[in-house]
This record gives sequence, structure tokens and C-alpha cells, in this order.
Amino acid sequence: MKLTAKGAVAGMVAGFAGAILSGKKENTKKAALLGMAGGAAAGFATAYYTAIDTCKKQNPQWITEASLVRDPSRSLKQVKSEHGYQPRRDGVMVALKEIESTATIKAGEPLSINTYYDVMTPDDAEALVAFERKLFVTVDGQEAEVPFPQTGHFERKVEAGRSREPLVLPTLADAKPGTIYRVTMSAAAGGKAPVTVSKSITVI
Repeated sequence: MKLTAKGAVAGMVAGFAGAILSGKKENTKKAALLGMAGGAAAGFATAYYTAIDTCKKQNPQWITEASLVRDPSRSLKQVKSEHGYQPRRDGVMVALKEIESTATIKAGEPLSINTYYDVMTPDDAEALVAFERKLFVTVDGQEAEVPFPQTGHFERKVEAGRSREPLVLPTLADAKPGTIYRVTMSAAAGGKAPVTVSKSITVI
């Protein structure tokens, strides 16, 4: 309830300020009300995922941590060829394929996504990879980051080649049509900057 209220206030202020800055003062009341509604929805989404995150921490057996599985569709040789990998030039390299998921979903349905990670090393050995996941919810044009319902940051050793990470995320049962869930997945290895992919899914 507190997060919903905070979201409503923040949305109202944002809507009011937007109308003032645009020079359309006659629309300030309407903009403030729309902003309040959107902010409340975003606040509720934040509360929802915060509750899930809290429950997960208190009961870690409920949701397992990330599970990377080998993808047999590509051999290590094919992965290297696909990326034009050169050991001396590229060193330890991580590449991400586009997130695999549906473009739309019904409210309350589980959101299934697959992320593909390609890892290449000069000696074909495993590499320590740092992973980061983020989840954003957009309601009435206002996007808010919410707690990722599984481990958001973690490191693990990954063998060279292509691996797939299947995830199933819960969604709000009363999410409004047009609500957008945006998932971003990042990975970094070998002291290099992380590579990131993103996928947006819309509630219909």
C-alpha cells in the first residue's frame, strides 16, 4: 500500500510538471490525475515484485537460481565461426543472442523467456561470467524498475560454447491491457564491459 501511494504521488507530480513545462496549464488537472493513476499502477507492480522477492529470500527453496543448460544446436566451432572469433584478438568473449519470448501475453499468465549466452575463450576452457537481470513494468506510459523475481546479480563459471537460460516470471493477474514488461539480460567476462539484450512483452 505504501509503494502504491508513493507511486501515485510521484505520478501526479510528474504529470503536473509535464503539463506546466509544455505550456498547457489548462491540462494540468487532467495530466496530474492520469499521472497519479499510472504512478499508482507502477507502485502496485513494484509492491508485487517486492513481495515476491521478499518471499523468495525467506523461502529460497521456492524459486531455484539460474540454470544454464548446454544448447546442442550449435557446436563450439560453429559458435566461434558465427562470431568471427579470433583468440589473440578477442581473448575471453561473451555474446548474447536475442531473448526468445512471445511478443504478447495475457494478464496473470507466466512469462517464459530463453536467453542464449555464447562464451569463447582462447583455450576453450570455461570462463567466470557475471550476470545481471533487470525487470521493468510500464503502465500508462510510465516505466518503473521492479525487483527481479529471481537472482538479479550473480557470477558463475560457464563452459565455452552456447548455453541457454530458461526463466519463467510471474505477471500481475490484474495487469491492464497495454502494460509492458521489459526484461534486460547482461553478461560480462574477461574484464570487458557487459553485453546486454532486451525484450518487451505487452499485456493484451
